[in-house]
Amino acid sequence: MGSATSQARTGIDEALVRQPQAGLDDARDLFQASRAIERSPQVLAALADPVSPPDARAALAERVLGQLGAPAVSIVAHLARQRWSDAADILSAIDDAGIRIAVRGAAGADVAGEIASFARIVSSDPQLELALGGVLGKADDKAALLQRLIGGRASEATTVILDHLVRVPRGRRIGQLLRGAATEVAAAAGRSIATVTSARELPTAQLDRLRAGLERQYGRTLQLQQVVDPAVVGGLRVAIGDDVIDGTVRSKFTDLRLKLG
Repeated sequence: MGSATSQARTGIDEALVRQPQAGLDDARDLFQASRAIERSPQVLAALADPVSPPDARAALAERVLGQLGAPAVSIVAHLARQRWSDAADILSAIDDAGIRIAVRGAAGADVAGEIASFARIVSSDPQLELALGGVLGKADDKAALLQRLIGGRASEATTVILDHLVRVPRGRRIGQLLRGAATEVAAAAGRSIATVTSARELPTAQLDRLRAGLERQYGRTLQLQQVVDPAVVGGLRVAIGDDVIDGTVRSKFTDLRLKLG
């Protein structure tokens, strides 16, 4: 991420503060705006043109997206006023704004947990992973498949986010998309995700103790996502961002084999 984009991303917070009543319909509009802008390279380039005056970029966003709801148009216009290192960065910012607003309207649903659960389902089925993440499938077909998989079994906020992700992979693998979305959702709720992998499902009390210990160590609120993988044999593997604590039996066996040559 370029330095200009790093500074510009503060505009997401600024834009959302100005739209305190925005909800799921506005999140849908933001995702629609992101897809519409992506389909027009000329518009995308103009919105991210560092030479063009900020007000001119904002006015262009308002003209192009005028058919959408006022909150979404206002948010995109505000983001268009920022300076971006790369044109694609403004699309990511619009997507992140949509995710945050969807979480805001989630009515207490565990959106990060639902996305993480769906990610595990997808990763366990290579054919499903290809159907949702392959470059050849049509966006509408992928969205229809998603509806068949999660219809009625996930919150509306989760469904809105996943629908957008499967429609616009933008060169990213579906697993990467889902993990990134789960992380963004947790961040929107003021948390970080800690993925705990074990050979069997851990009792709630043990997970609570583990979370409390990790929160003391990392100094932030964590949301635990449990993954059951019998192949680890025993012990735990905890991943928080780029940090990995691997105390599994499988890892110890691997280390031993490496030492024995």
